[in-house]
Amino acid sequence: MAVKKTEIINLKSDPKMMAALKKDPAKIIVEIIKQRRSLYQKEIGDWLAGRAAAEDPFYPQRLRLIEIFMDMLLDETVHNHIYNHRILPIQNRAFKIVDTKGVKDEEKTKLFKKQWFDDFQKFCLEARVAYGHSLIYFDEIKPDGTIKKVITIDRRHVLQEFGMIKKWQSDLTGINYRDPAVWPFVFEVGDVYDLGLLTKAVPLWILKKHAWKNWDEFAEIFGIPIRIAKTASDDPKVINEMDSWLQNMGTAAYGIFPAATEIDIKENTKTDSFKVFFEMIDACNKGLATLFSGQSMTSMDGSSRSQAEVHQDVAEDIHAADERWFKHLADELIEKLRENYNYPFDEGDTFEFDVPEDTDGLLTVFEKVNQMGFQLDPEEVSSRLGVKILGIKQVAPIVPEPGEKPEEANPDKPEEDKEDLSVKKLLKLHTDIHQLYYKNVH
Repeated sequence: MAVKKTEIINLKSDPKMMAALKKDPAKIIVEIIKQRRSLYQKEIGDWLAGRAAAEDPFYPQRLRLIEIFMDMLLDETVHNHIYNHRILPIQNRAFKIVDTKGVKDEEKTKLFKKQWFDDFQKFCLEARVAYGHSLIYFDEIKPDGTIKKVITIDRRHVLQEFGMIKKWQSDLTGINYRDPAVWPFVFEVGDVYDLGLLTKAVPLWILKKHAWKNWDEFAEIFGIPIRIAKTASDDPKVINEMDSWLQNMGTAAYGIFPAATEIDIKENTKTDSFKVFFEMIDACNKGLATLFSGQSMTSMDGSSRSQAEVHQDVAEDIHAADERWFKHLADELIEKLRENYNYPFDEGDTFEFDVPEDTDGLLTVFEKVNQMGFQLDPEEVSSRLGVKILGIKQVAPIVPEPGEKPEEANPDKPEEDKEDLSVKKLLKLHTDIHQLYYKNVH
């Protein structure tokens, strides 16, 4: 059997395509046909078939997996952990653009405080947390050469293993988005062979769906007490009328029946029969929380404060790793914008997340330095503590009360070794600064 071969279109070899690209790049790059996606119920067999298709060595196709992922994101637990516990904390972090000396540039930082950059953060983190890969397109450019809007190219039309965008989902040909003529308009994120965390979450999501479905069927059968009517009549007309009356009772607490009719109500005596479904759903939710967030206690109810603190530490470690990962991408974006768009970035400018100062710790260090007799720099204190310093406050001398003698030196008190005391203070100050530094870092 002959293996189908993909064909990547090189824009440089087609003058018409190059001319169209210069005139309207969006029309060429994102000219894909929107197709209706499948909404049938996905099962384990679909997941296995999707994995096999995505890992095909000759023509990998992720369409089946992507359509499963789109259904999964309708689940409240999956959506909550991806967007609220992993993506939102990074989007809410303050950031800055700094030069080679680490000095913040306010004007350059404002260039990224736009809606398009919030979307860029989300699309990048979707690749890390969910899909494994994103192809971001600079969709709208302002007349001044700055970006107005970014989008993700539909993943069902992207064949990242070959760097190709397909017009139809089933196409074997497409545009090479890594072509130098196209590359300035797109930003690629993630590993081209990574199938994403959502691939690992599919079995848990399917089991959870089954538990909900079975619980719903159980409630329909056993949730409402069974009503049994007994009659001595053999007349089919009477039996049919009784059947109609029982059906039409609905939630009413009464009914009209012939004489000598007995009505028996059979209730479910087991009050904990629902637990088998509830515990299965709870176990799946905890598994999904652990997969996406590394723990479940910060998003679900915990049992103790000590355990919650351990889980919070895990969440903070994951957020720190996400921040480092995104910083590298943001630095790549700065370089791309500097080379291809009208952004005033200089070589060596980098993206940094703002780390809040431990003002209580800094205040303690400043106080101890002052007590040792060292002179502080008012500008340094003002900038680090965020407080404007007007000058040194004059302290009025203590005047003794009438008849009170000023305190005299005690001749019997031994004089302290000033040199040893100074060394001890310096060592104590070094220890405090060391602890403060590592507290901020970790």
